[in-house]
Amino acid sequence: MSEQRISAGTVGYPIDRDRVHEVVDVVELTEGRHVPPRRKAARRLREGAPLSLRFSVQAPVAVFAERAELPELELGGERERFGELQLTEDNLGLWRRGIDFATAVGAEAILLLTPASLTPSPANLARFEAFLGAIDRSDSTLVWEPRGPWEHEHAWQVARANDLVLAVDPLRDEPADGPLAYLRLGPFAAMGSRVGIYDLERIAEAASRFERAFCLFDTPRALDDARNLKRVLAGDSM
Repeated sequence: MSEQRISAGTVGYPIDRDRVHEVVDVVELTEGRHVPPRRKAARRLREGAPLSLRFSVQAPVAVFAERAELPELELGGERERFGELQLTEDNLGLWRRGIDFATAVGAEAILLLTPASLTPSPANLARFEAFLGAIDRSDSTLVWEPRGPWEHEHAWQVARANDLVLAVDPLRDEPADGPLAYLRLGPFAAMGSRVGIYDLERIAEAASRFERAFCLFDTPRALDDARNLKRVLAGDSM
């Protein structure tokens, strides 16, 4: 496994896997976002990638989603027993399947993408923290990206209190202190084009303050952005 401090990569595979592998240091796998693959399929995915490639994985969204928003999937149980951070055996079992997938691919982090419906109300916070206290973490690093009306400072406080790494777009918000930065650039970071040199330098500067940093692009030109960030990090001219 590579020991480099700053890893640049993509959310998912925007093009052919082998071509992505030639460029990136890390991939945030989206395969676990719905029903995570079983261990055999996960091992094939790991074996098909370079040994130096790092992975993070998305946790299954059906664990968090409002019942009315659950995707049309074969979840393997009664639908009303999934979602909304319920502590049912079905919901916790889906979480464990996500953990198994992450373990099988050697993921270094698991990303919790909570929906906009999980607002920072006291009731929602209580449900969220109860869920985090009940789940099997298997020594995994859990990263959290909240959607909806969260103030950055409040989200950071909740993350710190629950041993989560807060995912941050460094072009909008300051990453919180800690050994790992999870910098995640969404579709609006570049507005349809490549991320510019000035913003790439800002991302590189933010990442440089940490022991380790994952810089992941979910932008329209994600692979180009990851490649160009690596050039900036290497001190190459663009």
